[in-house]
Amino acid sequence: MSFHLGKPILVMIVIAAVTGTAIALRSRERKRADLVLWVFADSHAKTYRGSGLPGEPPSLVEKFRKMHGLTVDIQLLSYRAENVRLVSMFMSDMKGPVVPDVVEIEIGQVGRFFRPPVNEVGLLPLNDFLKESGWMDRIVKTRFAPWSKEGVIFGVPHDVHPVTITYRDDLFREAGVDLSAAKTWYEFHEMCLRFRDYWRKRGFYHRHALELPVSDASYLLVMLLQRHINPIDDYGRIHLDNPKVAQTVAFYAQLVAGPRKIATQSPGVEGAASKDLNEGNICAYITPDWRVKTLKDYTETDPATGRKKLEGKMRMMPLPIFEPGDARTATWGGTMMGIPRTCPRPREAWKLIEYLYLSEDGLRARLRETNILPPVKDQWNEPEYQREDPYFGGQKVDRLFVELAHEIPARYVNPATTFAAMALSNVMDKARLHVESRGPEGLEERCRQWLKDAADDLDVRIRQASFEQ
Repeated sequence: MSFHLGKPILVMIVIAAVTGTAIALRSRERKRADLVLWVFADSHAKTYRGSGLPGEPPSLVEKFRKMHGLTVDIQLLSYRAENVRLVSMFMSDMKGPVVPDVVEIEIGQVGRFFRPPVNEVGLLPLNDFLKESGWMDRIVKTRFAPWSKEGVIFGVPHDVHPVTITYRDDLFREAGVDLSAAKTWYEFHEMCLRFRDYWRKRGFYHRHALELPVSDASYLLVMLLQRHINPIDDYGRIHLDNPKVAQTVAFYAQLVAGPRKIATQSPGVEGAASKDLNEGNICAYITPDWRVKTLKDYTETDPATGRKKLEGKMRMMPLPIFEPGDARTATWGGTMMGIPRTCPRPREAWKLIEYLYLSEDGLRARLRETNILPPVKDQWNEPEYQREDPYFGGQKVDRLFVELAHEIPARYVNPATTFAAMALSNVMDKARLHVESRGPEGLEERCRQWLKDAADDLDVRIRQASFEQ
């Protein structure tokens, strides 16, 4: 028997056919999973899948299969790809084997999914599941805020992410400053000025007290959250023209510009941030729990002792406040797990969320991988959160995070949150330039006007982009 295009072509066709069959079979195998979970973080995928190494305990998904008789397919997508696919899926009401039953969504992206009216959001409301299971009372209530719209909860929080200040206690002490004694931001500013002047007199002109970006509003948002201010709340109401916002922007501008400047910005890469910390270029950082581990991991190790060079030199403190009633912390970052409305097995999907996020097995696996404080209050009494940390001179920093987690202010996210953050960054930049060219005189008044203009512009944008019913 001969083939008219020749043997090489025939071989290629056979190989393609065999490969295609293998891919099709593999695809069918994937479709046979009872539940499909989309995740965007590699650390989360590893937590759920396990290492797969010989001698290691069964993975979370394997334990879940044995407990409930349900197979789970963990699909790791890139951050961008997951969000593009979810938008497409929700807009088209897509169904079928390629659609996930459970999804993880990051806080910076969830707002876009809240654009439709509550009853048309592409995620399933979870209030009933949370109440029936008792988790509504066991999870930090304010942590539901980012994943809610008008009181309807669409996601279970993965974390709490309380925020502290981590600093080089040895260098502040050498300058005669006990930074932990600062209870207000104004006291903190004065102490950092003393620190700055001490080191400048000794030739350290590039030693800065605090890391703060000059035109990114992320850290400013932390300060506003302390004051229980969201630029936009979950009902779409704008709060940029709140007088406290102008006050906070004017204060922030003087931290990063002008004669009373005490801060500088880091390159934004955690390895570089740790290098600055190690060398004493920047001596204090605003730190959510996830950032502390990164700073520690990148700190240089002493080859002679095998210990971190900064061990014992570091300390942690709550955020200072502006006035009584402010929170001593805020929250920064976050992830949720939710169920698409198209999921054909919502109760089974809920069981998976409960196991991965809220069970004893799930919480312990997460602690091993990430050291992130979970939102389940019962878990905070575990011994792991009471330990002394040699890196912080024996301070119980996890216990401090637990203490502050009770004070977490509610953070809301909606489709216009990104625009509000951009507007704040723009006003912040104007305030900085004002301080550099004219000093602080008249700054707060100018900030009020800039913020009012920004609020008016944002209101127009929101109405133009409103969901057409």
